[in-house]
Amino acid sequence: MKYKTDKAFTAKVGELSKHYLEDGPTLLHGDFYPGSWLQTIRGVKVIDPEFGFFGIAEFDLSVWIAHFHMAQQSQSLIDQILAEYAFSDKLNRDVLESMVGVEIMRRLIGLAQLPLSLDLSEKEALLKEAYRLIMK
Repeated sequence: MKYKTDKAFTAKVGELSKHYLEDGPTLLHGDFYPGSWLQTIRGVKVIDPEFGFFGIAEFDLSVWIAHFHMAQQSQSLIDQILAEYAFSDKLNRDVLESMVGVEIMRRLIGLAQLPLSLDLSEKEALLKEAYRLIMK
C-alpha cells in the first residue's frame, strides 16, 4: 500500500508507462524472462514470441535484468553481459534501470507475481531496490 499512496512514485511510474507504449526501432520479445528460455543441446533458445512488438531495447533488457536480480545473480554478471550487448552505448540507462524496478515490483506485488523461493526479508530488500531504481 505504501507504494500505491506515494504520489511521487506513482507519477514516476506513470511517466515510465509512456516508454512501454511507444514504438521503437527494436524487435522485442515482449516477455523476455526465464520462462521463455529453453535449454537445448544446441544452446539456449527463446520461445513464446507471441507478445513480440517493436519498441525500445530497454524494455526486454529490463525484464531480463530484473529476473537476474530476483534470481540473486551478481551485479558484476549483469554488467558483464550488458558490456557484451552490441548497442549498450545507445541505451538510456536511467530508463533501463527504472524499468528494471517496475518489473521487479510487477513480479513481486503486481498482477504477474512469481512463486519465488525468497523469504520475506529478501523480497522486501528487492522491493526497496526496485523503488530506488525507479525514483533515482
